[in-house]
Amino acid sequence: MRSFAFFVFIFISLLGKAQENGPTVVRKLVSFGYKTSESKRAVKALILHSTFNASFPTAQQPDTFSVEGVIQQFKQYGVAAHYLIGRDGTIYQLVENNNVAYHAGKSELPDGTTAVNACSIGIEIMCTYTVGPNEVQYASLRKLIDQLDSQYKFKYILGHFDIAPGRKTDPWHFVDNGYFRK
Repeated sequence: MRSFAFFVFIFISLLGKAQENGPTVVRKLVSFGYKTSESKRAVKALILHSTFNASFPTAQQPDTFSVEGVIQQFKQYGVAAHYLIGRDGTIYQLVENNNVAYHAGKSELPDGTTAVNACSIGIEIMCTYTVGPNEVQYASLRKLIDQLDSQYKFKYILGHFDIAPGRKTDPWHFVDNGYFRK
């Protein structure tokens, strides 16, 4: 009995360490807004975006920070990002990392690459034009960036505005604090 209790103690301790090291991600995979990639993608960029729900349940009275509303909006436009960070800091994975999510649109990386969706991972942070990300979102974002960067060794970590100047302004009200790298 003692050895079983010791095993449970070690397991819980290790589980706690694993959660400290990486973010908790809720898989909420969508069926739209991406293309399946059969081979391993060469990912070199991480693109940060902002989003909010402007349409659901109605355009006259949207639930601004509704995750389901944002997903419905993405579906309406046939777009998606790999991750969405809710106002409570929850990280939702919408598209598998190896698939090409349609998040960047017409854009270009600093090295001239124009097929940005094909070589990047997109993260959407729920905020508005007037209300920026909060502290729990920044903490979740930091953990997610660190985890993804350790795997992909990104050449670029950029805002949507960096790759689509004059067309996009997000992420909005974003305090950089070393998130971006060129």
